[in-house]
Amino acid sequence: MSNDRYKPVLVICGPTASGKTRIGIEVAKKMNGEIISADARQFYKMMSIGTAQPSLEERAEIPHHLVGFADINNHISAADFRKLAIECIENIYAQGNLPIFVGGSGLYIRALEEGFFEGPKRDSKYRLYLENKIEKEGIETIYRKLEKLDPETATRLHPNDRARIVRALEVYRSTGRSITALQKEGKYPQTDYDFIKIGIRLRRDTLYQRINERVLRMVEDGLIAEVKMVYENLRPQSSHLFKTLAYREFKGYLDGEYDLDRAVYLTQLHTRHYAKRQMTWFRADKDIKWFNPEKIGVVDRIVRYFRNRIGI
Repeated sequence: MSNDRYKPVLVICGPTASGKTRIGIEVAKKMNGEIISADARQFYKMMSIGTAQPSLEERAEIPHHLVGFADINNHISAADFRKLAIECIENIYAQGNLPIFVGGSGLYIRALEEGFFEGPKRDSKYRLYLENKIEKEGIETIYRKLEKLDPETATRLHPNDRARIVRALEVYRSTGRSITALQKEGKYPQTDYDFIKIGIRLRRDTLYQRINERVLRMVEDGLIAEVKMVYENLRPQSSHLFKTLAYREFKGYLDGEYDLDRAVYLTQLHTRHYAKRQMTWFRADKDIKWFNPEKIGVVDRIVRYFRNRIGI
């Protein structure tokens, strides 16, 4: 039974293309629910096809939050997501409805539950100094600097992990302390919510077939034009969004690096690899109760499980 002190919140997670969106909508219909996206790429405008955002028709069935709301040049970090998500939970509860998170971004779901280290603000001048030093002397120079100042963090970072080495030095300069130590201390206070997690799991061959078919549908739905539009509107500081699946592969196609068939193949391949990594992450979470979406009555079984957990 759920702790009486905490309000229950349902989390539906699992790998990409497992059918979470549809299941979330059907569960929400049965439980007066509203859906909050827990997908780190579905937050952005212009990226609806490549991130498989719920369609306008699906959003008309059930209220959706944190979908297609942010400018692509305004990065939403895990810490940002947590603040926005808690606001959504409070507003949904104020309406007398159940908050239901749906998504596959394990890091963001963990940030929601446990909190996330934000650290000091970016120091642009010091970053520029470090970047110039890397260009002139190589990354080994600043990695050795990190080893002297913060050996604990240096041992867990790859010597070529440019972004994290720069950030670790930046944090040390601002605080005089190891980013590793600060991360351990930087959890938020416990929220007033009980996150009840269910996972959607398919047989691997079925999941991979769905992934392959989804990529083909994305192309038919206009993915190439969407990638071109994102590419034309993305500023350099937001270029990390082009690491997003489908966008990076089809950018290669637009740049003339390979043909369309190759872009499709690479997107399918990399998405299958990503789904495997997602499952590795979620399997490590022993609090997740797994359901097979192909079994008859899966929505009713999820609803029953949730109600049993909260004692109704």
